[in-house]
Amino acid sequence: MNRVQNFLTLSLLIVLAAVGVSAQTAGTDKQYVKDGVTFDYPAGWTLTDDSNKDAQQLAMARANNDVQIRVFVHRGRVTPEKLPDAKKAFIDPYIAGMGKQFVAMGAKPTEAPDNSDIGGIKADGVVITANLGGEAGAAKIYWAIVGSRVVVLTYFGPDKELKQFATAWDLVRNSIKVEVPAAAPKKP
Repeated sequence: MNRVQNFLTLSLLIVLAAVGVSAQTAGTDKQYVKDGVTFDYPAGWTLTDDSNKDAQQLAMARANNDVQIRVFVHRGRVTPEKLPDAKKAFIDPYIAGMGKQFVAMGAKPTEAPDNSDIGGIKADGVVITANLGGEAGAAKIYWAIVGSRVVVLTYFGPDKELKQFATAWDLVRNSIKVEVPAAAPKKP
């Protein structure tokens, strides 16, 4: 009988501890809201805003970690028919630049197509993988039209940290919303 009682007591303690941890983390997410772009991101991450007249450019990182989440939202309206032009103009050069970063760090990157979702919308993408000093890492880059604007999301870092912080990536990726920009008034 003592074993059953000990097992039940231990099970109850584990459940209570799990509830306590979930209560401590619930509601601690932060929200970015600016110029029609909204997304959630976890507390404990630092957000930097390097936006300009052409695009909203945001990066999120954690102190003492190498993982990064980047959000790029072009300010202009883009139709699905114009996405290939946008890809040539700024997505392809961004992907090439990311590959060059790996090479500059002494790695030999490989690139493979991938796909995901951004705010519930199917997104094309690419995963660039490399081994840096014996540690595997990746840059996962995805793009889609969200609210008539091109959104490019990047999840970058060592594989170990990419796995560790996957819930943060999912929070940003799944919560992003982009308001449709107002049409320019017609001139008489």
